[in-house]
Amino acid sequence: MVETGKHGKHGKHGAFAGWPAPVFCTLLLISITSCSDVSGKLLIVEGNFYQMRGFSNQAIAAYLKAASCPETKAYAEFGLGAVYHSLDEREAALERFKDAEATVNSAPRQEHQELLYRIRYNSGVIAFENGQYDDAAARFRQALEVNPSRVEAKRNLELSLAARRHDENTPESKAGEGRKQENAETDALFEYLRGKERQQWKSREWIDDASEDGPDY
Repeated sequence: MVETGKHGKHGKHGAFAGWPAPVFCTLLLISITSCSDVSGKLLIVEGNFYQMRGFSNQAIAAYLKAASCPETKAYAEFGLGAVYHSLDEREAALERFKDAEATVNSAPRQEHQELLYRIRYNSGVIAFENGQYDDAAARFRQALEVNPSRVEAKRNLELSLAARRHDENTPESKAGEGRKQENAETDALFEYLRGKERQQWKSREWIDDASEDGPDY
């Protein structure tokens, strides 16, 4: 089964008891980062809060405000992409992910590696959902360039390559009715498995993974 990355909930401790894990992690990020624009980061917290609860309009409003702050623009663009993806607005999501990646790459130092990984990973998910398996494989490879240890990206890369091979061997490229019937049965099974993978990949990237040390955005 394909890993989706940032899933699972964690216990609450101390003064942050009762806070969602992403809110805690983002507040921790604020506390350890020298930043003159705290308001932008608080808007990211607000957007994350609404996104987790499925309040898309409120999340979009918060992220749009955060996008006007230079230090939080990349995170806000990623947040907007995640909301649009959850609404099945894939092209809009890809545009936001593209803008987020451009903002990260324009930074003086590559200090947002976890965000860059998530941008590329989620772009790969959308490409797979669109049936663009070559593009999906390329994006998962790029995600692994950022963090080679991520198992979910490795597995999704393998699945993308398998899907491409499957498409190259469709019934249209085979002769004989018997072969067509065999491939039709294979198609049905593959579509069922792919549907399961898509359900797994509807990732809400705001929930922290205990195995990762990076902050949640």
